[in-house]
Amino acid sequence: MIYTETHWNTLTRSPRFQFLFEIAMLISIAQSQNKAPRGERDWDRISNDFKSIYGRAKHLYCDVRALRDPEHTDFLKNYKMDLYKVHQNLDQHDELVDVATKWTGNHLYLGDNLSLLSMPSTRNAVIEFLQKNKERTVRIHQQEYWNKSHLKHYKVDAKYFVNPDDIKENDCIIISVPLHGTYERPEWIYDLFKKCSSINVPILVDACWAWFQHDFFLDLNYDCIDTVTCTLGKLFPIEGFRQGFKFTKTKDISKYDVMYSTNRFGNQLLIDLMRKFPANDIVKKYSDKQDFWCKKLGLEKTKSIHNAHSGDDLLWYAEHKHLVEDGVNQNLLNLVPLLENHELVVAFLEESGNMFHEHF
Repeated sequence: MIYTETHWNTLTRSPRFQFLFEIAMLISIAQSQNKAPRGERDWDRISNDFKSIYGRAKHLYCDVRALRDPEHTDFLKNYKMDLYKVHQNLDQHDELVDVATKWTGNHLYLGDNLSLLSMPSTRNAVIEFLQKNKERTVRIHQQEYWNKSHLKHYKVDAKYFVNPDDIKENDCIIISVPLHGTYERPEWIYDLFKKCSSINVPILVDACWAWFQHDFFLDLNYDCIDTVTCTLGKLFPIEGFRQGFKFTKTKDISKYDVMYSTNRFGNQLLIDLMRKFPANDIVKKYSDKQDFWCKKLGLEKTKSIHNAHSGDDLLWYAEHKHLVEDGVNQNLLNLVPLLENHELVVAFLEESGNMFHEHF
């Protein structure tokens, strides 16, 4: 296995690999000086010492997170909320239903059988789904974010499936669409929905990556669809708010349930973000930059704005190291650092003449 820290010094570095690492060092240095955006995780707390900067640069392309778009961050920096007014707004749920249904409408068709509820995170919805289906066998795809190690935390022994033929009557399914390991809609997804509808197998669909796709649409009007989770923390830098919404088959939702089980402040932020920015905002803004870096680095453009197919020479930078280690390799390179630092990197390379006019 060549993806551990102990093998960093033994890696064969192609010109493309070295070029990307030099860019990563530039961005990491800029981050340490607060001149480039960073994520919200512990490993983004970069010190000014060389060891910290170098260590972050080695893993810069491995972390998929919300792209720090200037319009999004400016909106959040200047965002104001009348807390008392929001707290007293007993009609907020109806407002959220209206705004969220229209916002997701160009990407998801939900039919009339699902009701919208707010939720703190997809994790909560998954726990509820597992509890509701505790007598069933949990099925996941090998390229799924909700993999076996994740679900073991909830004392769930999940089983992998490869295609719809593997599904049995007493199963239930958790799947992200687009699929987490490929960021594409599986070709067999509608066959899966049809089979599960015919044998009464419930499905939870995690749609958090739908907003990053070129021309993505998913028909979810099937009897098997039990829950569809929609979190916006991958699209906007609001991971710490832990707020989203779900469409679910829950019946007889009372106004009392909505009023006293809802974070109205988090809901208001979501409502205002969705009113300000369309679901395809990032795709529209960064499509040209994705084309630029794919051409520059000799990468194959994917259907997702934030990554590209690379090659074996860049496996160290693989987005999903846990999948690579399991023998599943999509050769996906995370483009977020390049997209959000495009102007900084291009200006530096033009000034230095460092391999800028070469293509790999």
